[in-house]
Amino acid sequence: MSSFSRILPITLILLPNLVTSCLSPSEEEHAAEDFSLRFAASVDGQPLACGEVLTGFGPEGASTVAPADLRFYVSDLQFWDADGEPIERALDRNDFQYASEAGEVALIDLTGGEDGACAGGAIGFAEGTSRTNAVITGQTALDRVARVSFDVGVPQALMREVILGGTAEAAPSPLNEMYWSWASGYRHLVFNFAVETGADASGEGYVHIGSRDCSVEGGLALEDQEACGFINTPRVELDFDLRADTVTLDVGALLGQLDFVSPVRDPETHEVIGEGPGVECHSSPMQADCAQLFANLGLDPASGEASAATNLAFTAEP
Repeated sequence: MSSFSRILPITLILLPNLVTSCLSPSEEEHAAEDFSLRFAASVDGQPLACGEVLTGFGPEGASTVAPADLRFYVSDLQFWDADGEPIERALDRNDFQYASEAGEVALIDLTGGEDGACAGGAIGFAEGTSRTNAVITGQTALDRVARVSFDVGVPQALMREVILGGTAEAAPSPLNEMYWSWASGYRHLVFNFAVETGADASGEGYVHIGSRDCSVEGGLALEDQEACGFINTPRVELDFDLRADTVTLDVGALLGQLDFVSPVRDPETHEVIGEGPGVECHSSPMQADCAQLFANLGLDPASGEASAATNLAFTAEP
């Protein structure tokens, strides 16, 4: 018998054992499963929703907030294990989750319908949508997840790709909304609401956190630069149980320390015609409310850089 014929049966016997040993018991135990990363917003345990009136804002807690529109983008989503090692994950593709070679993004929209301030004419500059989405879905090793991190906003490379690639009508969902004006860059978080005070005075709130200094005046955003001068994407890092917890935007923390007095603008011209109850920030350092809102979100208004350690607005709730 040749040496080859004597070795062959041994090789055939060993091969199945080599194949099955490619997956260790721990890897088999933590195989990828479908996940749903849930999002919500609340104040002191009271859920934010169309038709609800949230209390306790402003000096002495005398102001109320009635939500009209709350949306924000999520990107650079990463799960981590107890040892601080990243966990592989894949995201689904749907109307609220988009990906290209330039990056991935998901849209969370926590308001929809016609109840309360969500009704079309309830505030002067209404822009809410009827559709809602409170989850990001995909696949990962659920039982390994001990921590989650993400940015609140559109990645700069993806923003550049979409804006330079066409028009607002041609932009893929969910990037066909939430821009400042088409081709000038994106807002990362929009929170519009009606305000009332203890003196029976009413007003409006507009919290628009987005990238600034993205182009020369009149030019396309990021046409001649890789990133906006002020990126302004809040960073979130949370200890997290993916099976049980919900990422919660604490509206009380977001709007904390604001005086709830803002300029009143003409609905047609946008010119300031007075002062009254409200909140206003369009990510400009010149606007009084922006400094505190940026601080609450862990953003440096002087640089647009983000710190998860000082972001007070996002928490993990069971």
